[in-house]
Amino acid sequence: MFLSLADRLGAAAESIQETIQEGLGPISLLSDTEQLKANALNFAIDFGIQIAATVILFIIIRFFFWKPITKILEERRNKIDKDLKDAEVAKANAIEIESNLQRELDEAKAKIKEMLDTAEKEANIRRDTIINQAKEEAKRRLENVEQELIEEKKSMEKEIRQEIVNIAFQAAEKIVQKEINQDKYLDVVDDILKGAIAE
Repeated sequence: MFLSLADRLGAAAESIQETIQEGLGPISLLSDTEQLKANALNFAIDFGIQIAATVILFIIIRFFFWKPITKILEERRNKIDKDLKDAEVAKANAIEIESNLQRELDEAKAKIKEMLDTAEKEANIRRDTIINQAKEEAKRRLENVEQELIEEKKSMEKEIRQEIVNIAFQAAEKIVQKEINQDKYLDVVDDILKGAIAE
């Protein structure tokens, strides 16, 4: 029973050692000198092959691909420079167009203001003309009314004189009881009335 326990402990120790070596990986090889030498040789060979492959690749790129790659990069750089110059020209054009548009806008505003001022002046002139025409028309109508009143007054005065003459004639005729020369009588009465009105 004791031996079987010892065997079991040995087997467990070996199992633990194997598990540790598997977990450590290449580090566990350090304990094996021959394996380490073989691995170092393999590493040196692999490293040399890698260096040689890199040098060969560099030489191939330098002699076969360097000029085309450089040409492509130079063309790309030229294209970028051209795009930048085009962008600067476009920006300058945009600034010039904006300046022209602003100038045209200012000119349009000035023209509109001038047109409005002219329209206002013309409207004022037209208003003054209409007012003056209305005043002239009112004055003319007033003068016509005054003239009509004067004429109406004269007509009424004439009618009143005629009526007075007729009444005076009829009264005188009745008083005198004889026919009077009406024309002479009218002239005398007319002179008397003119003198009375003039006074």
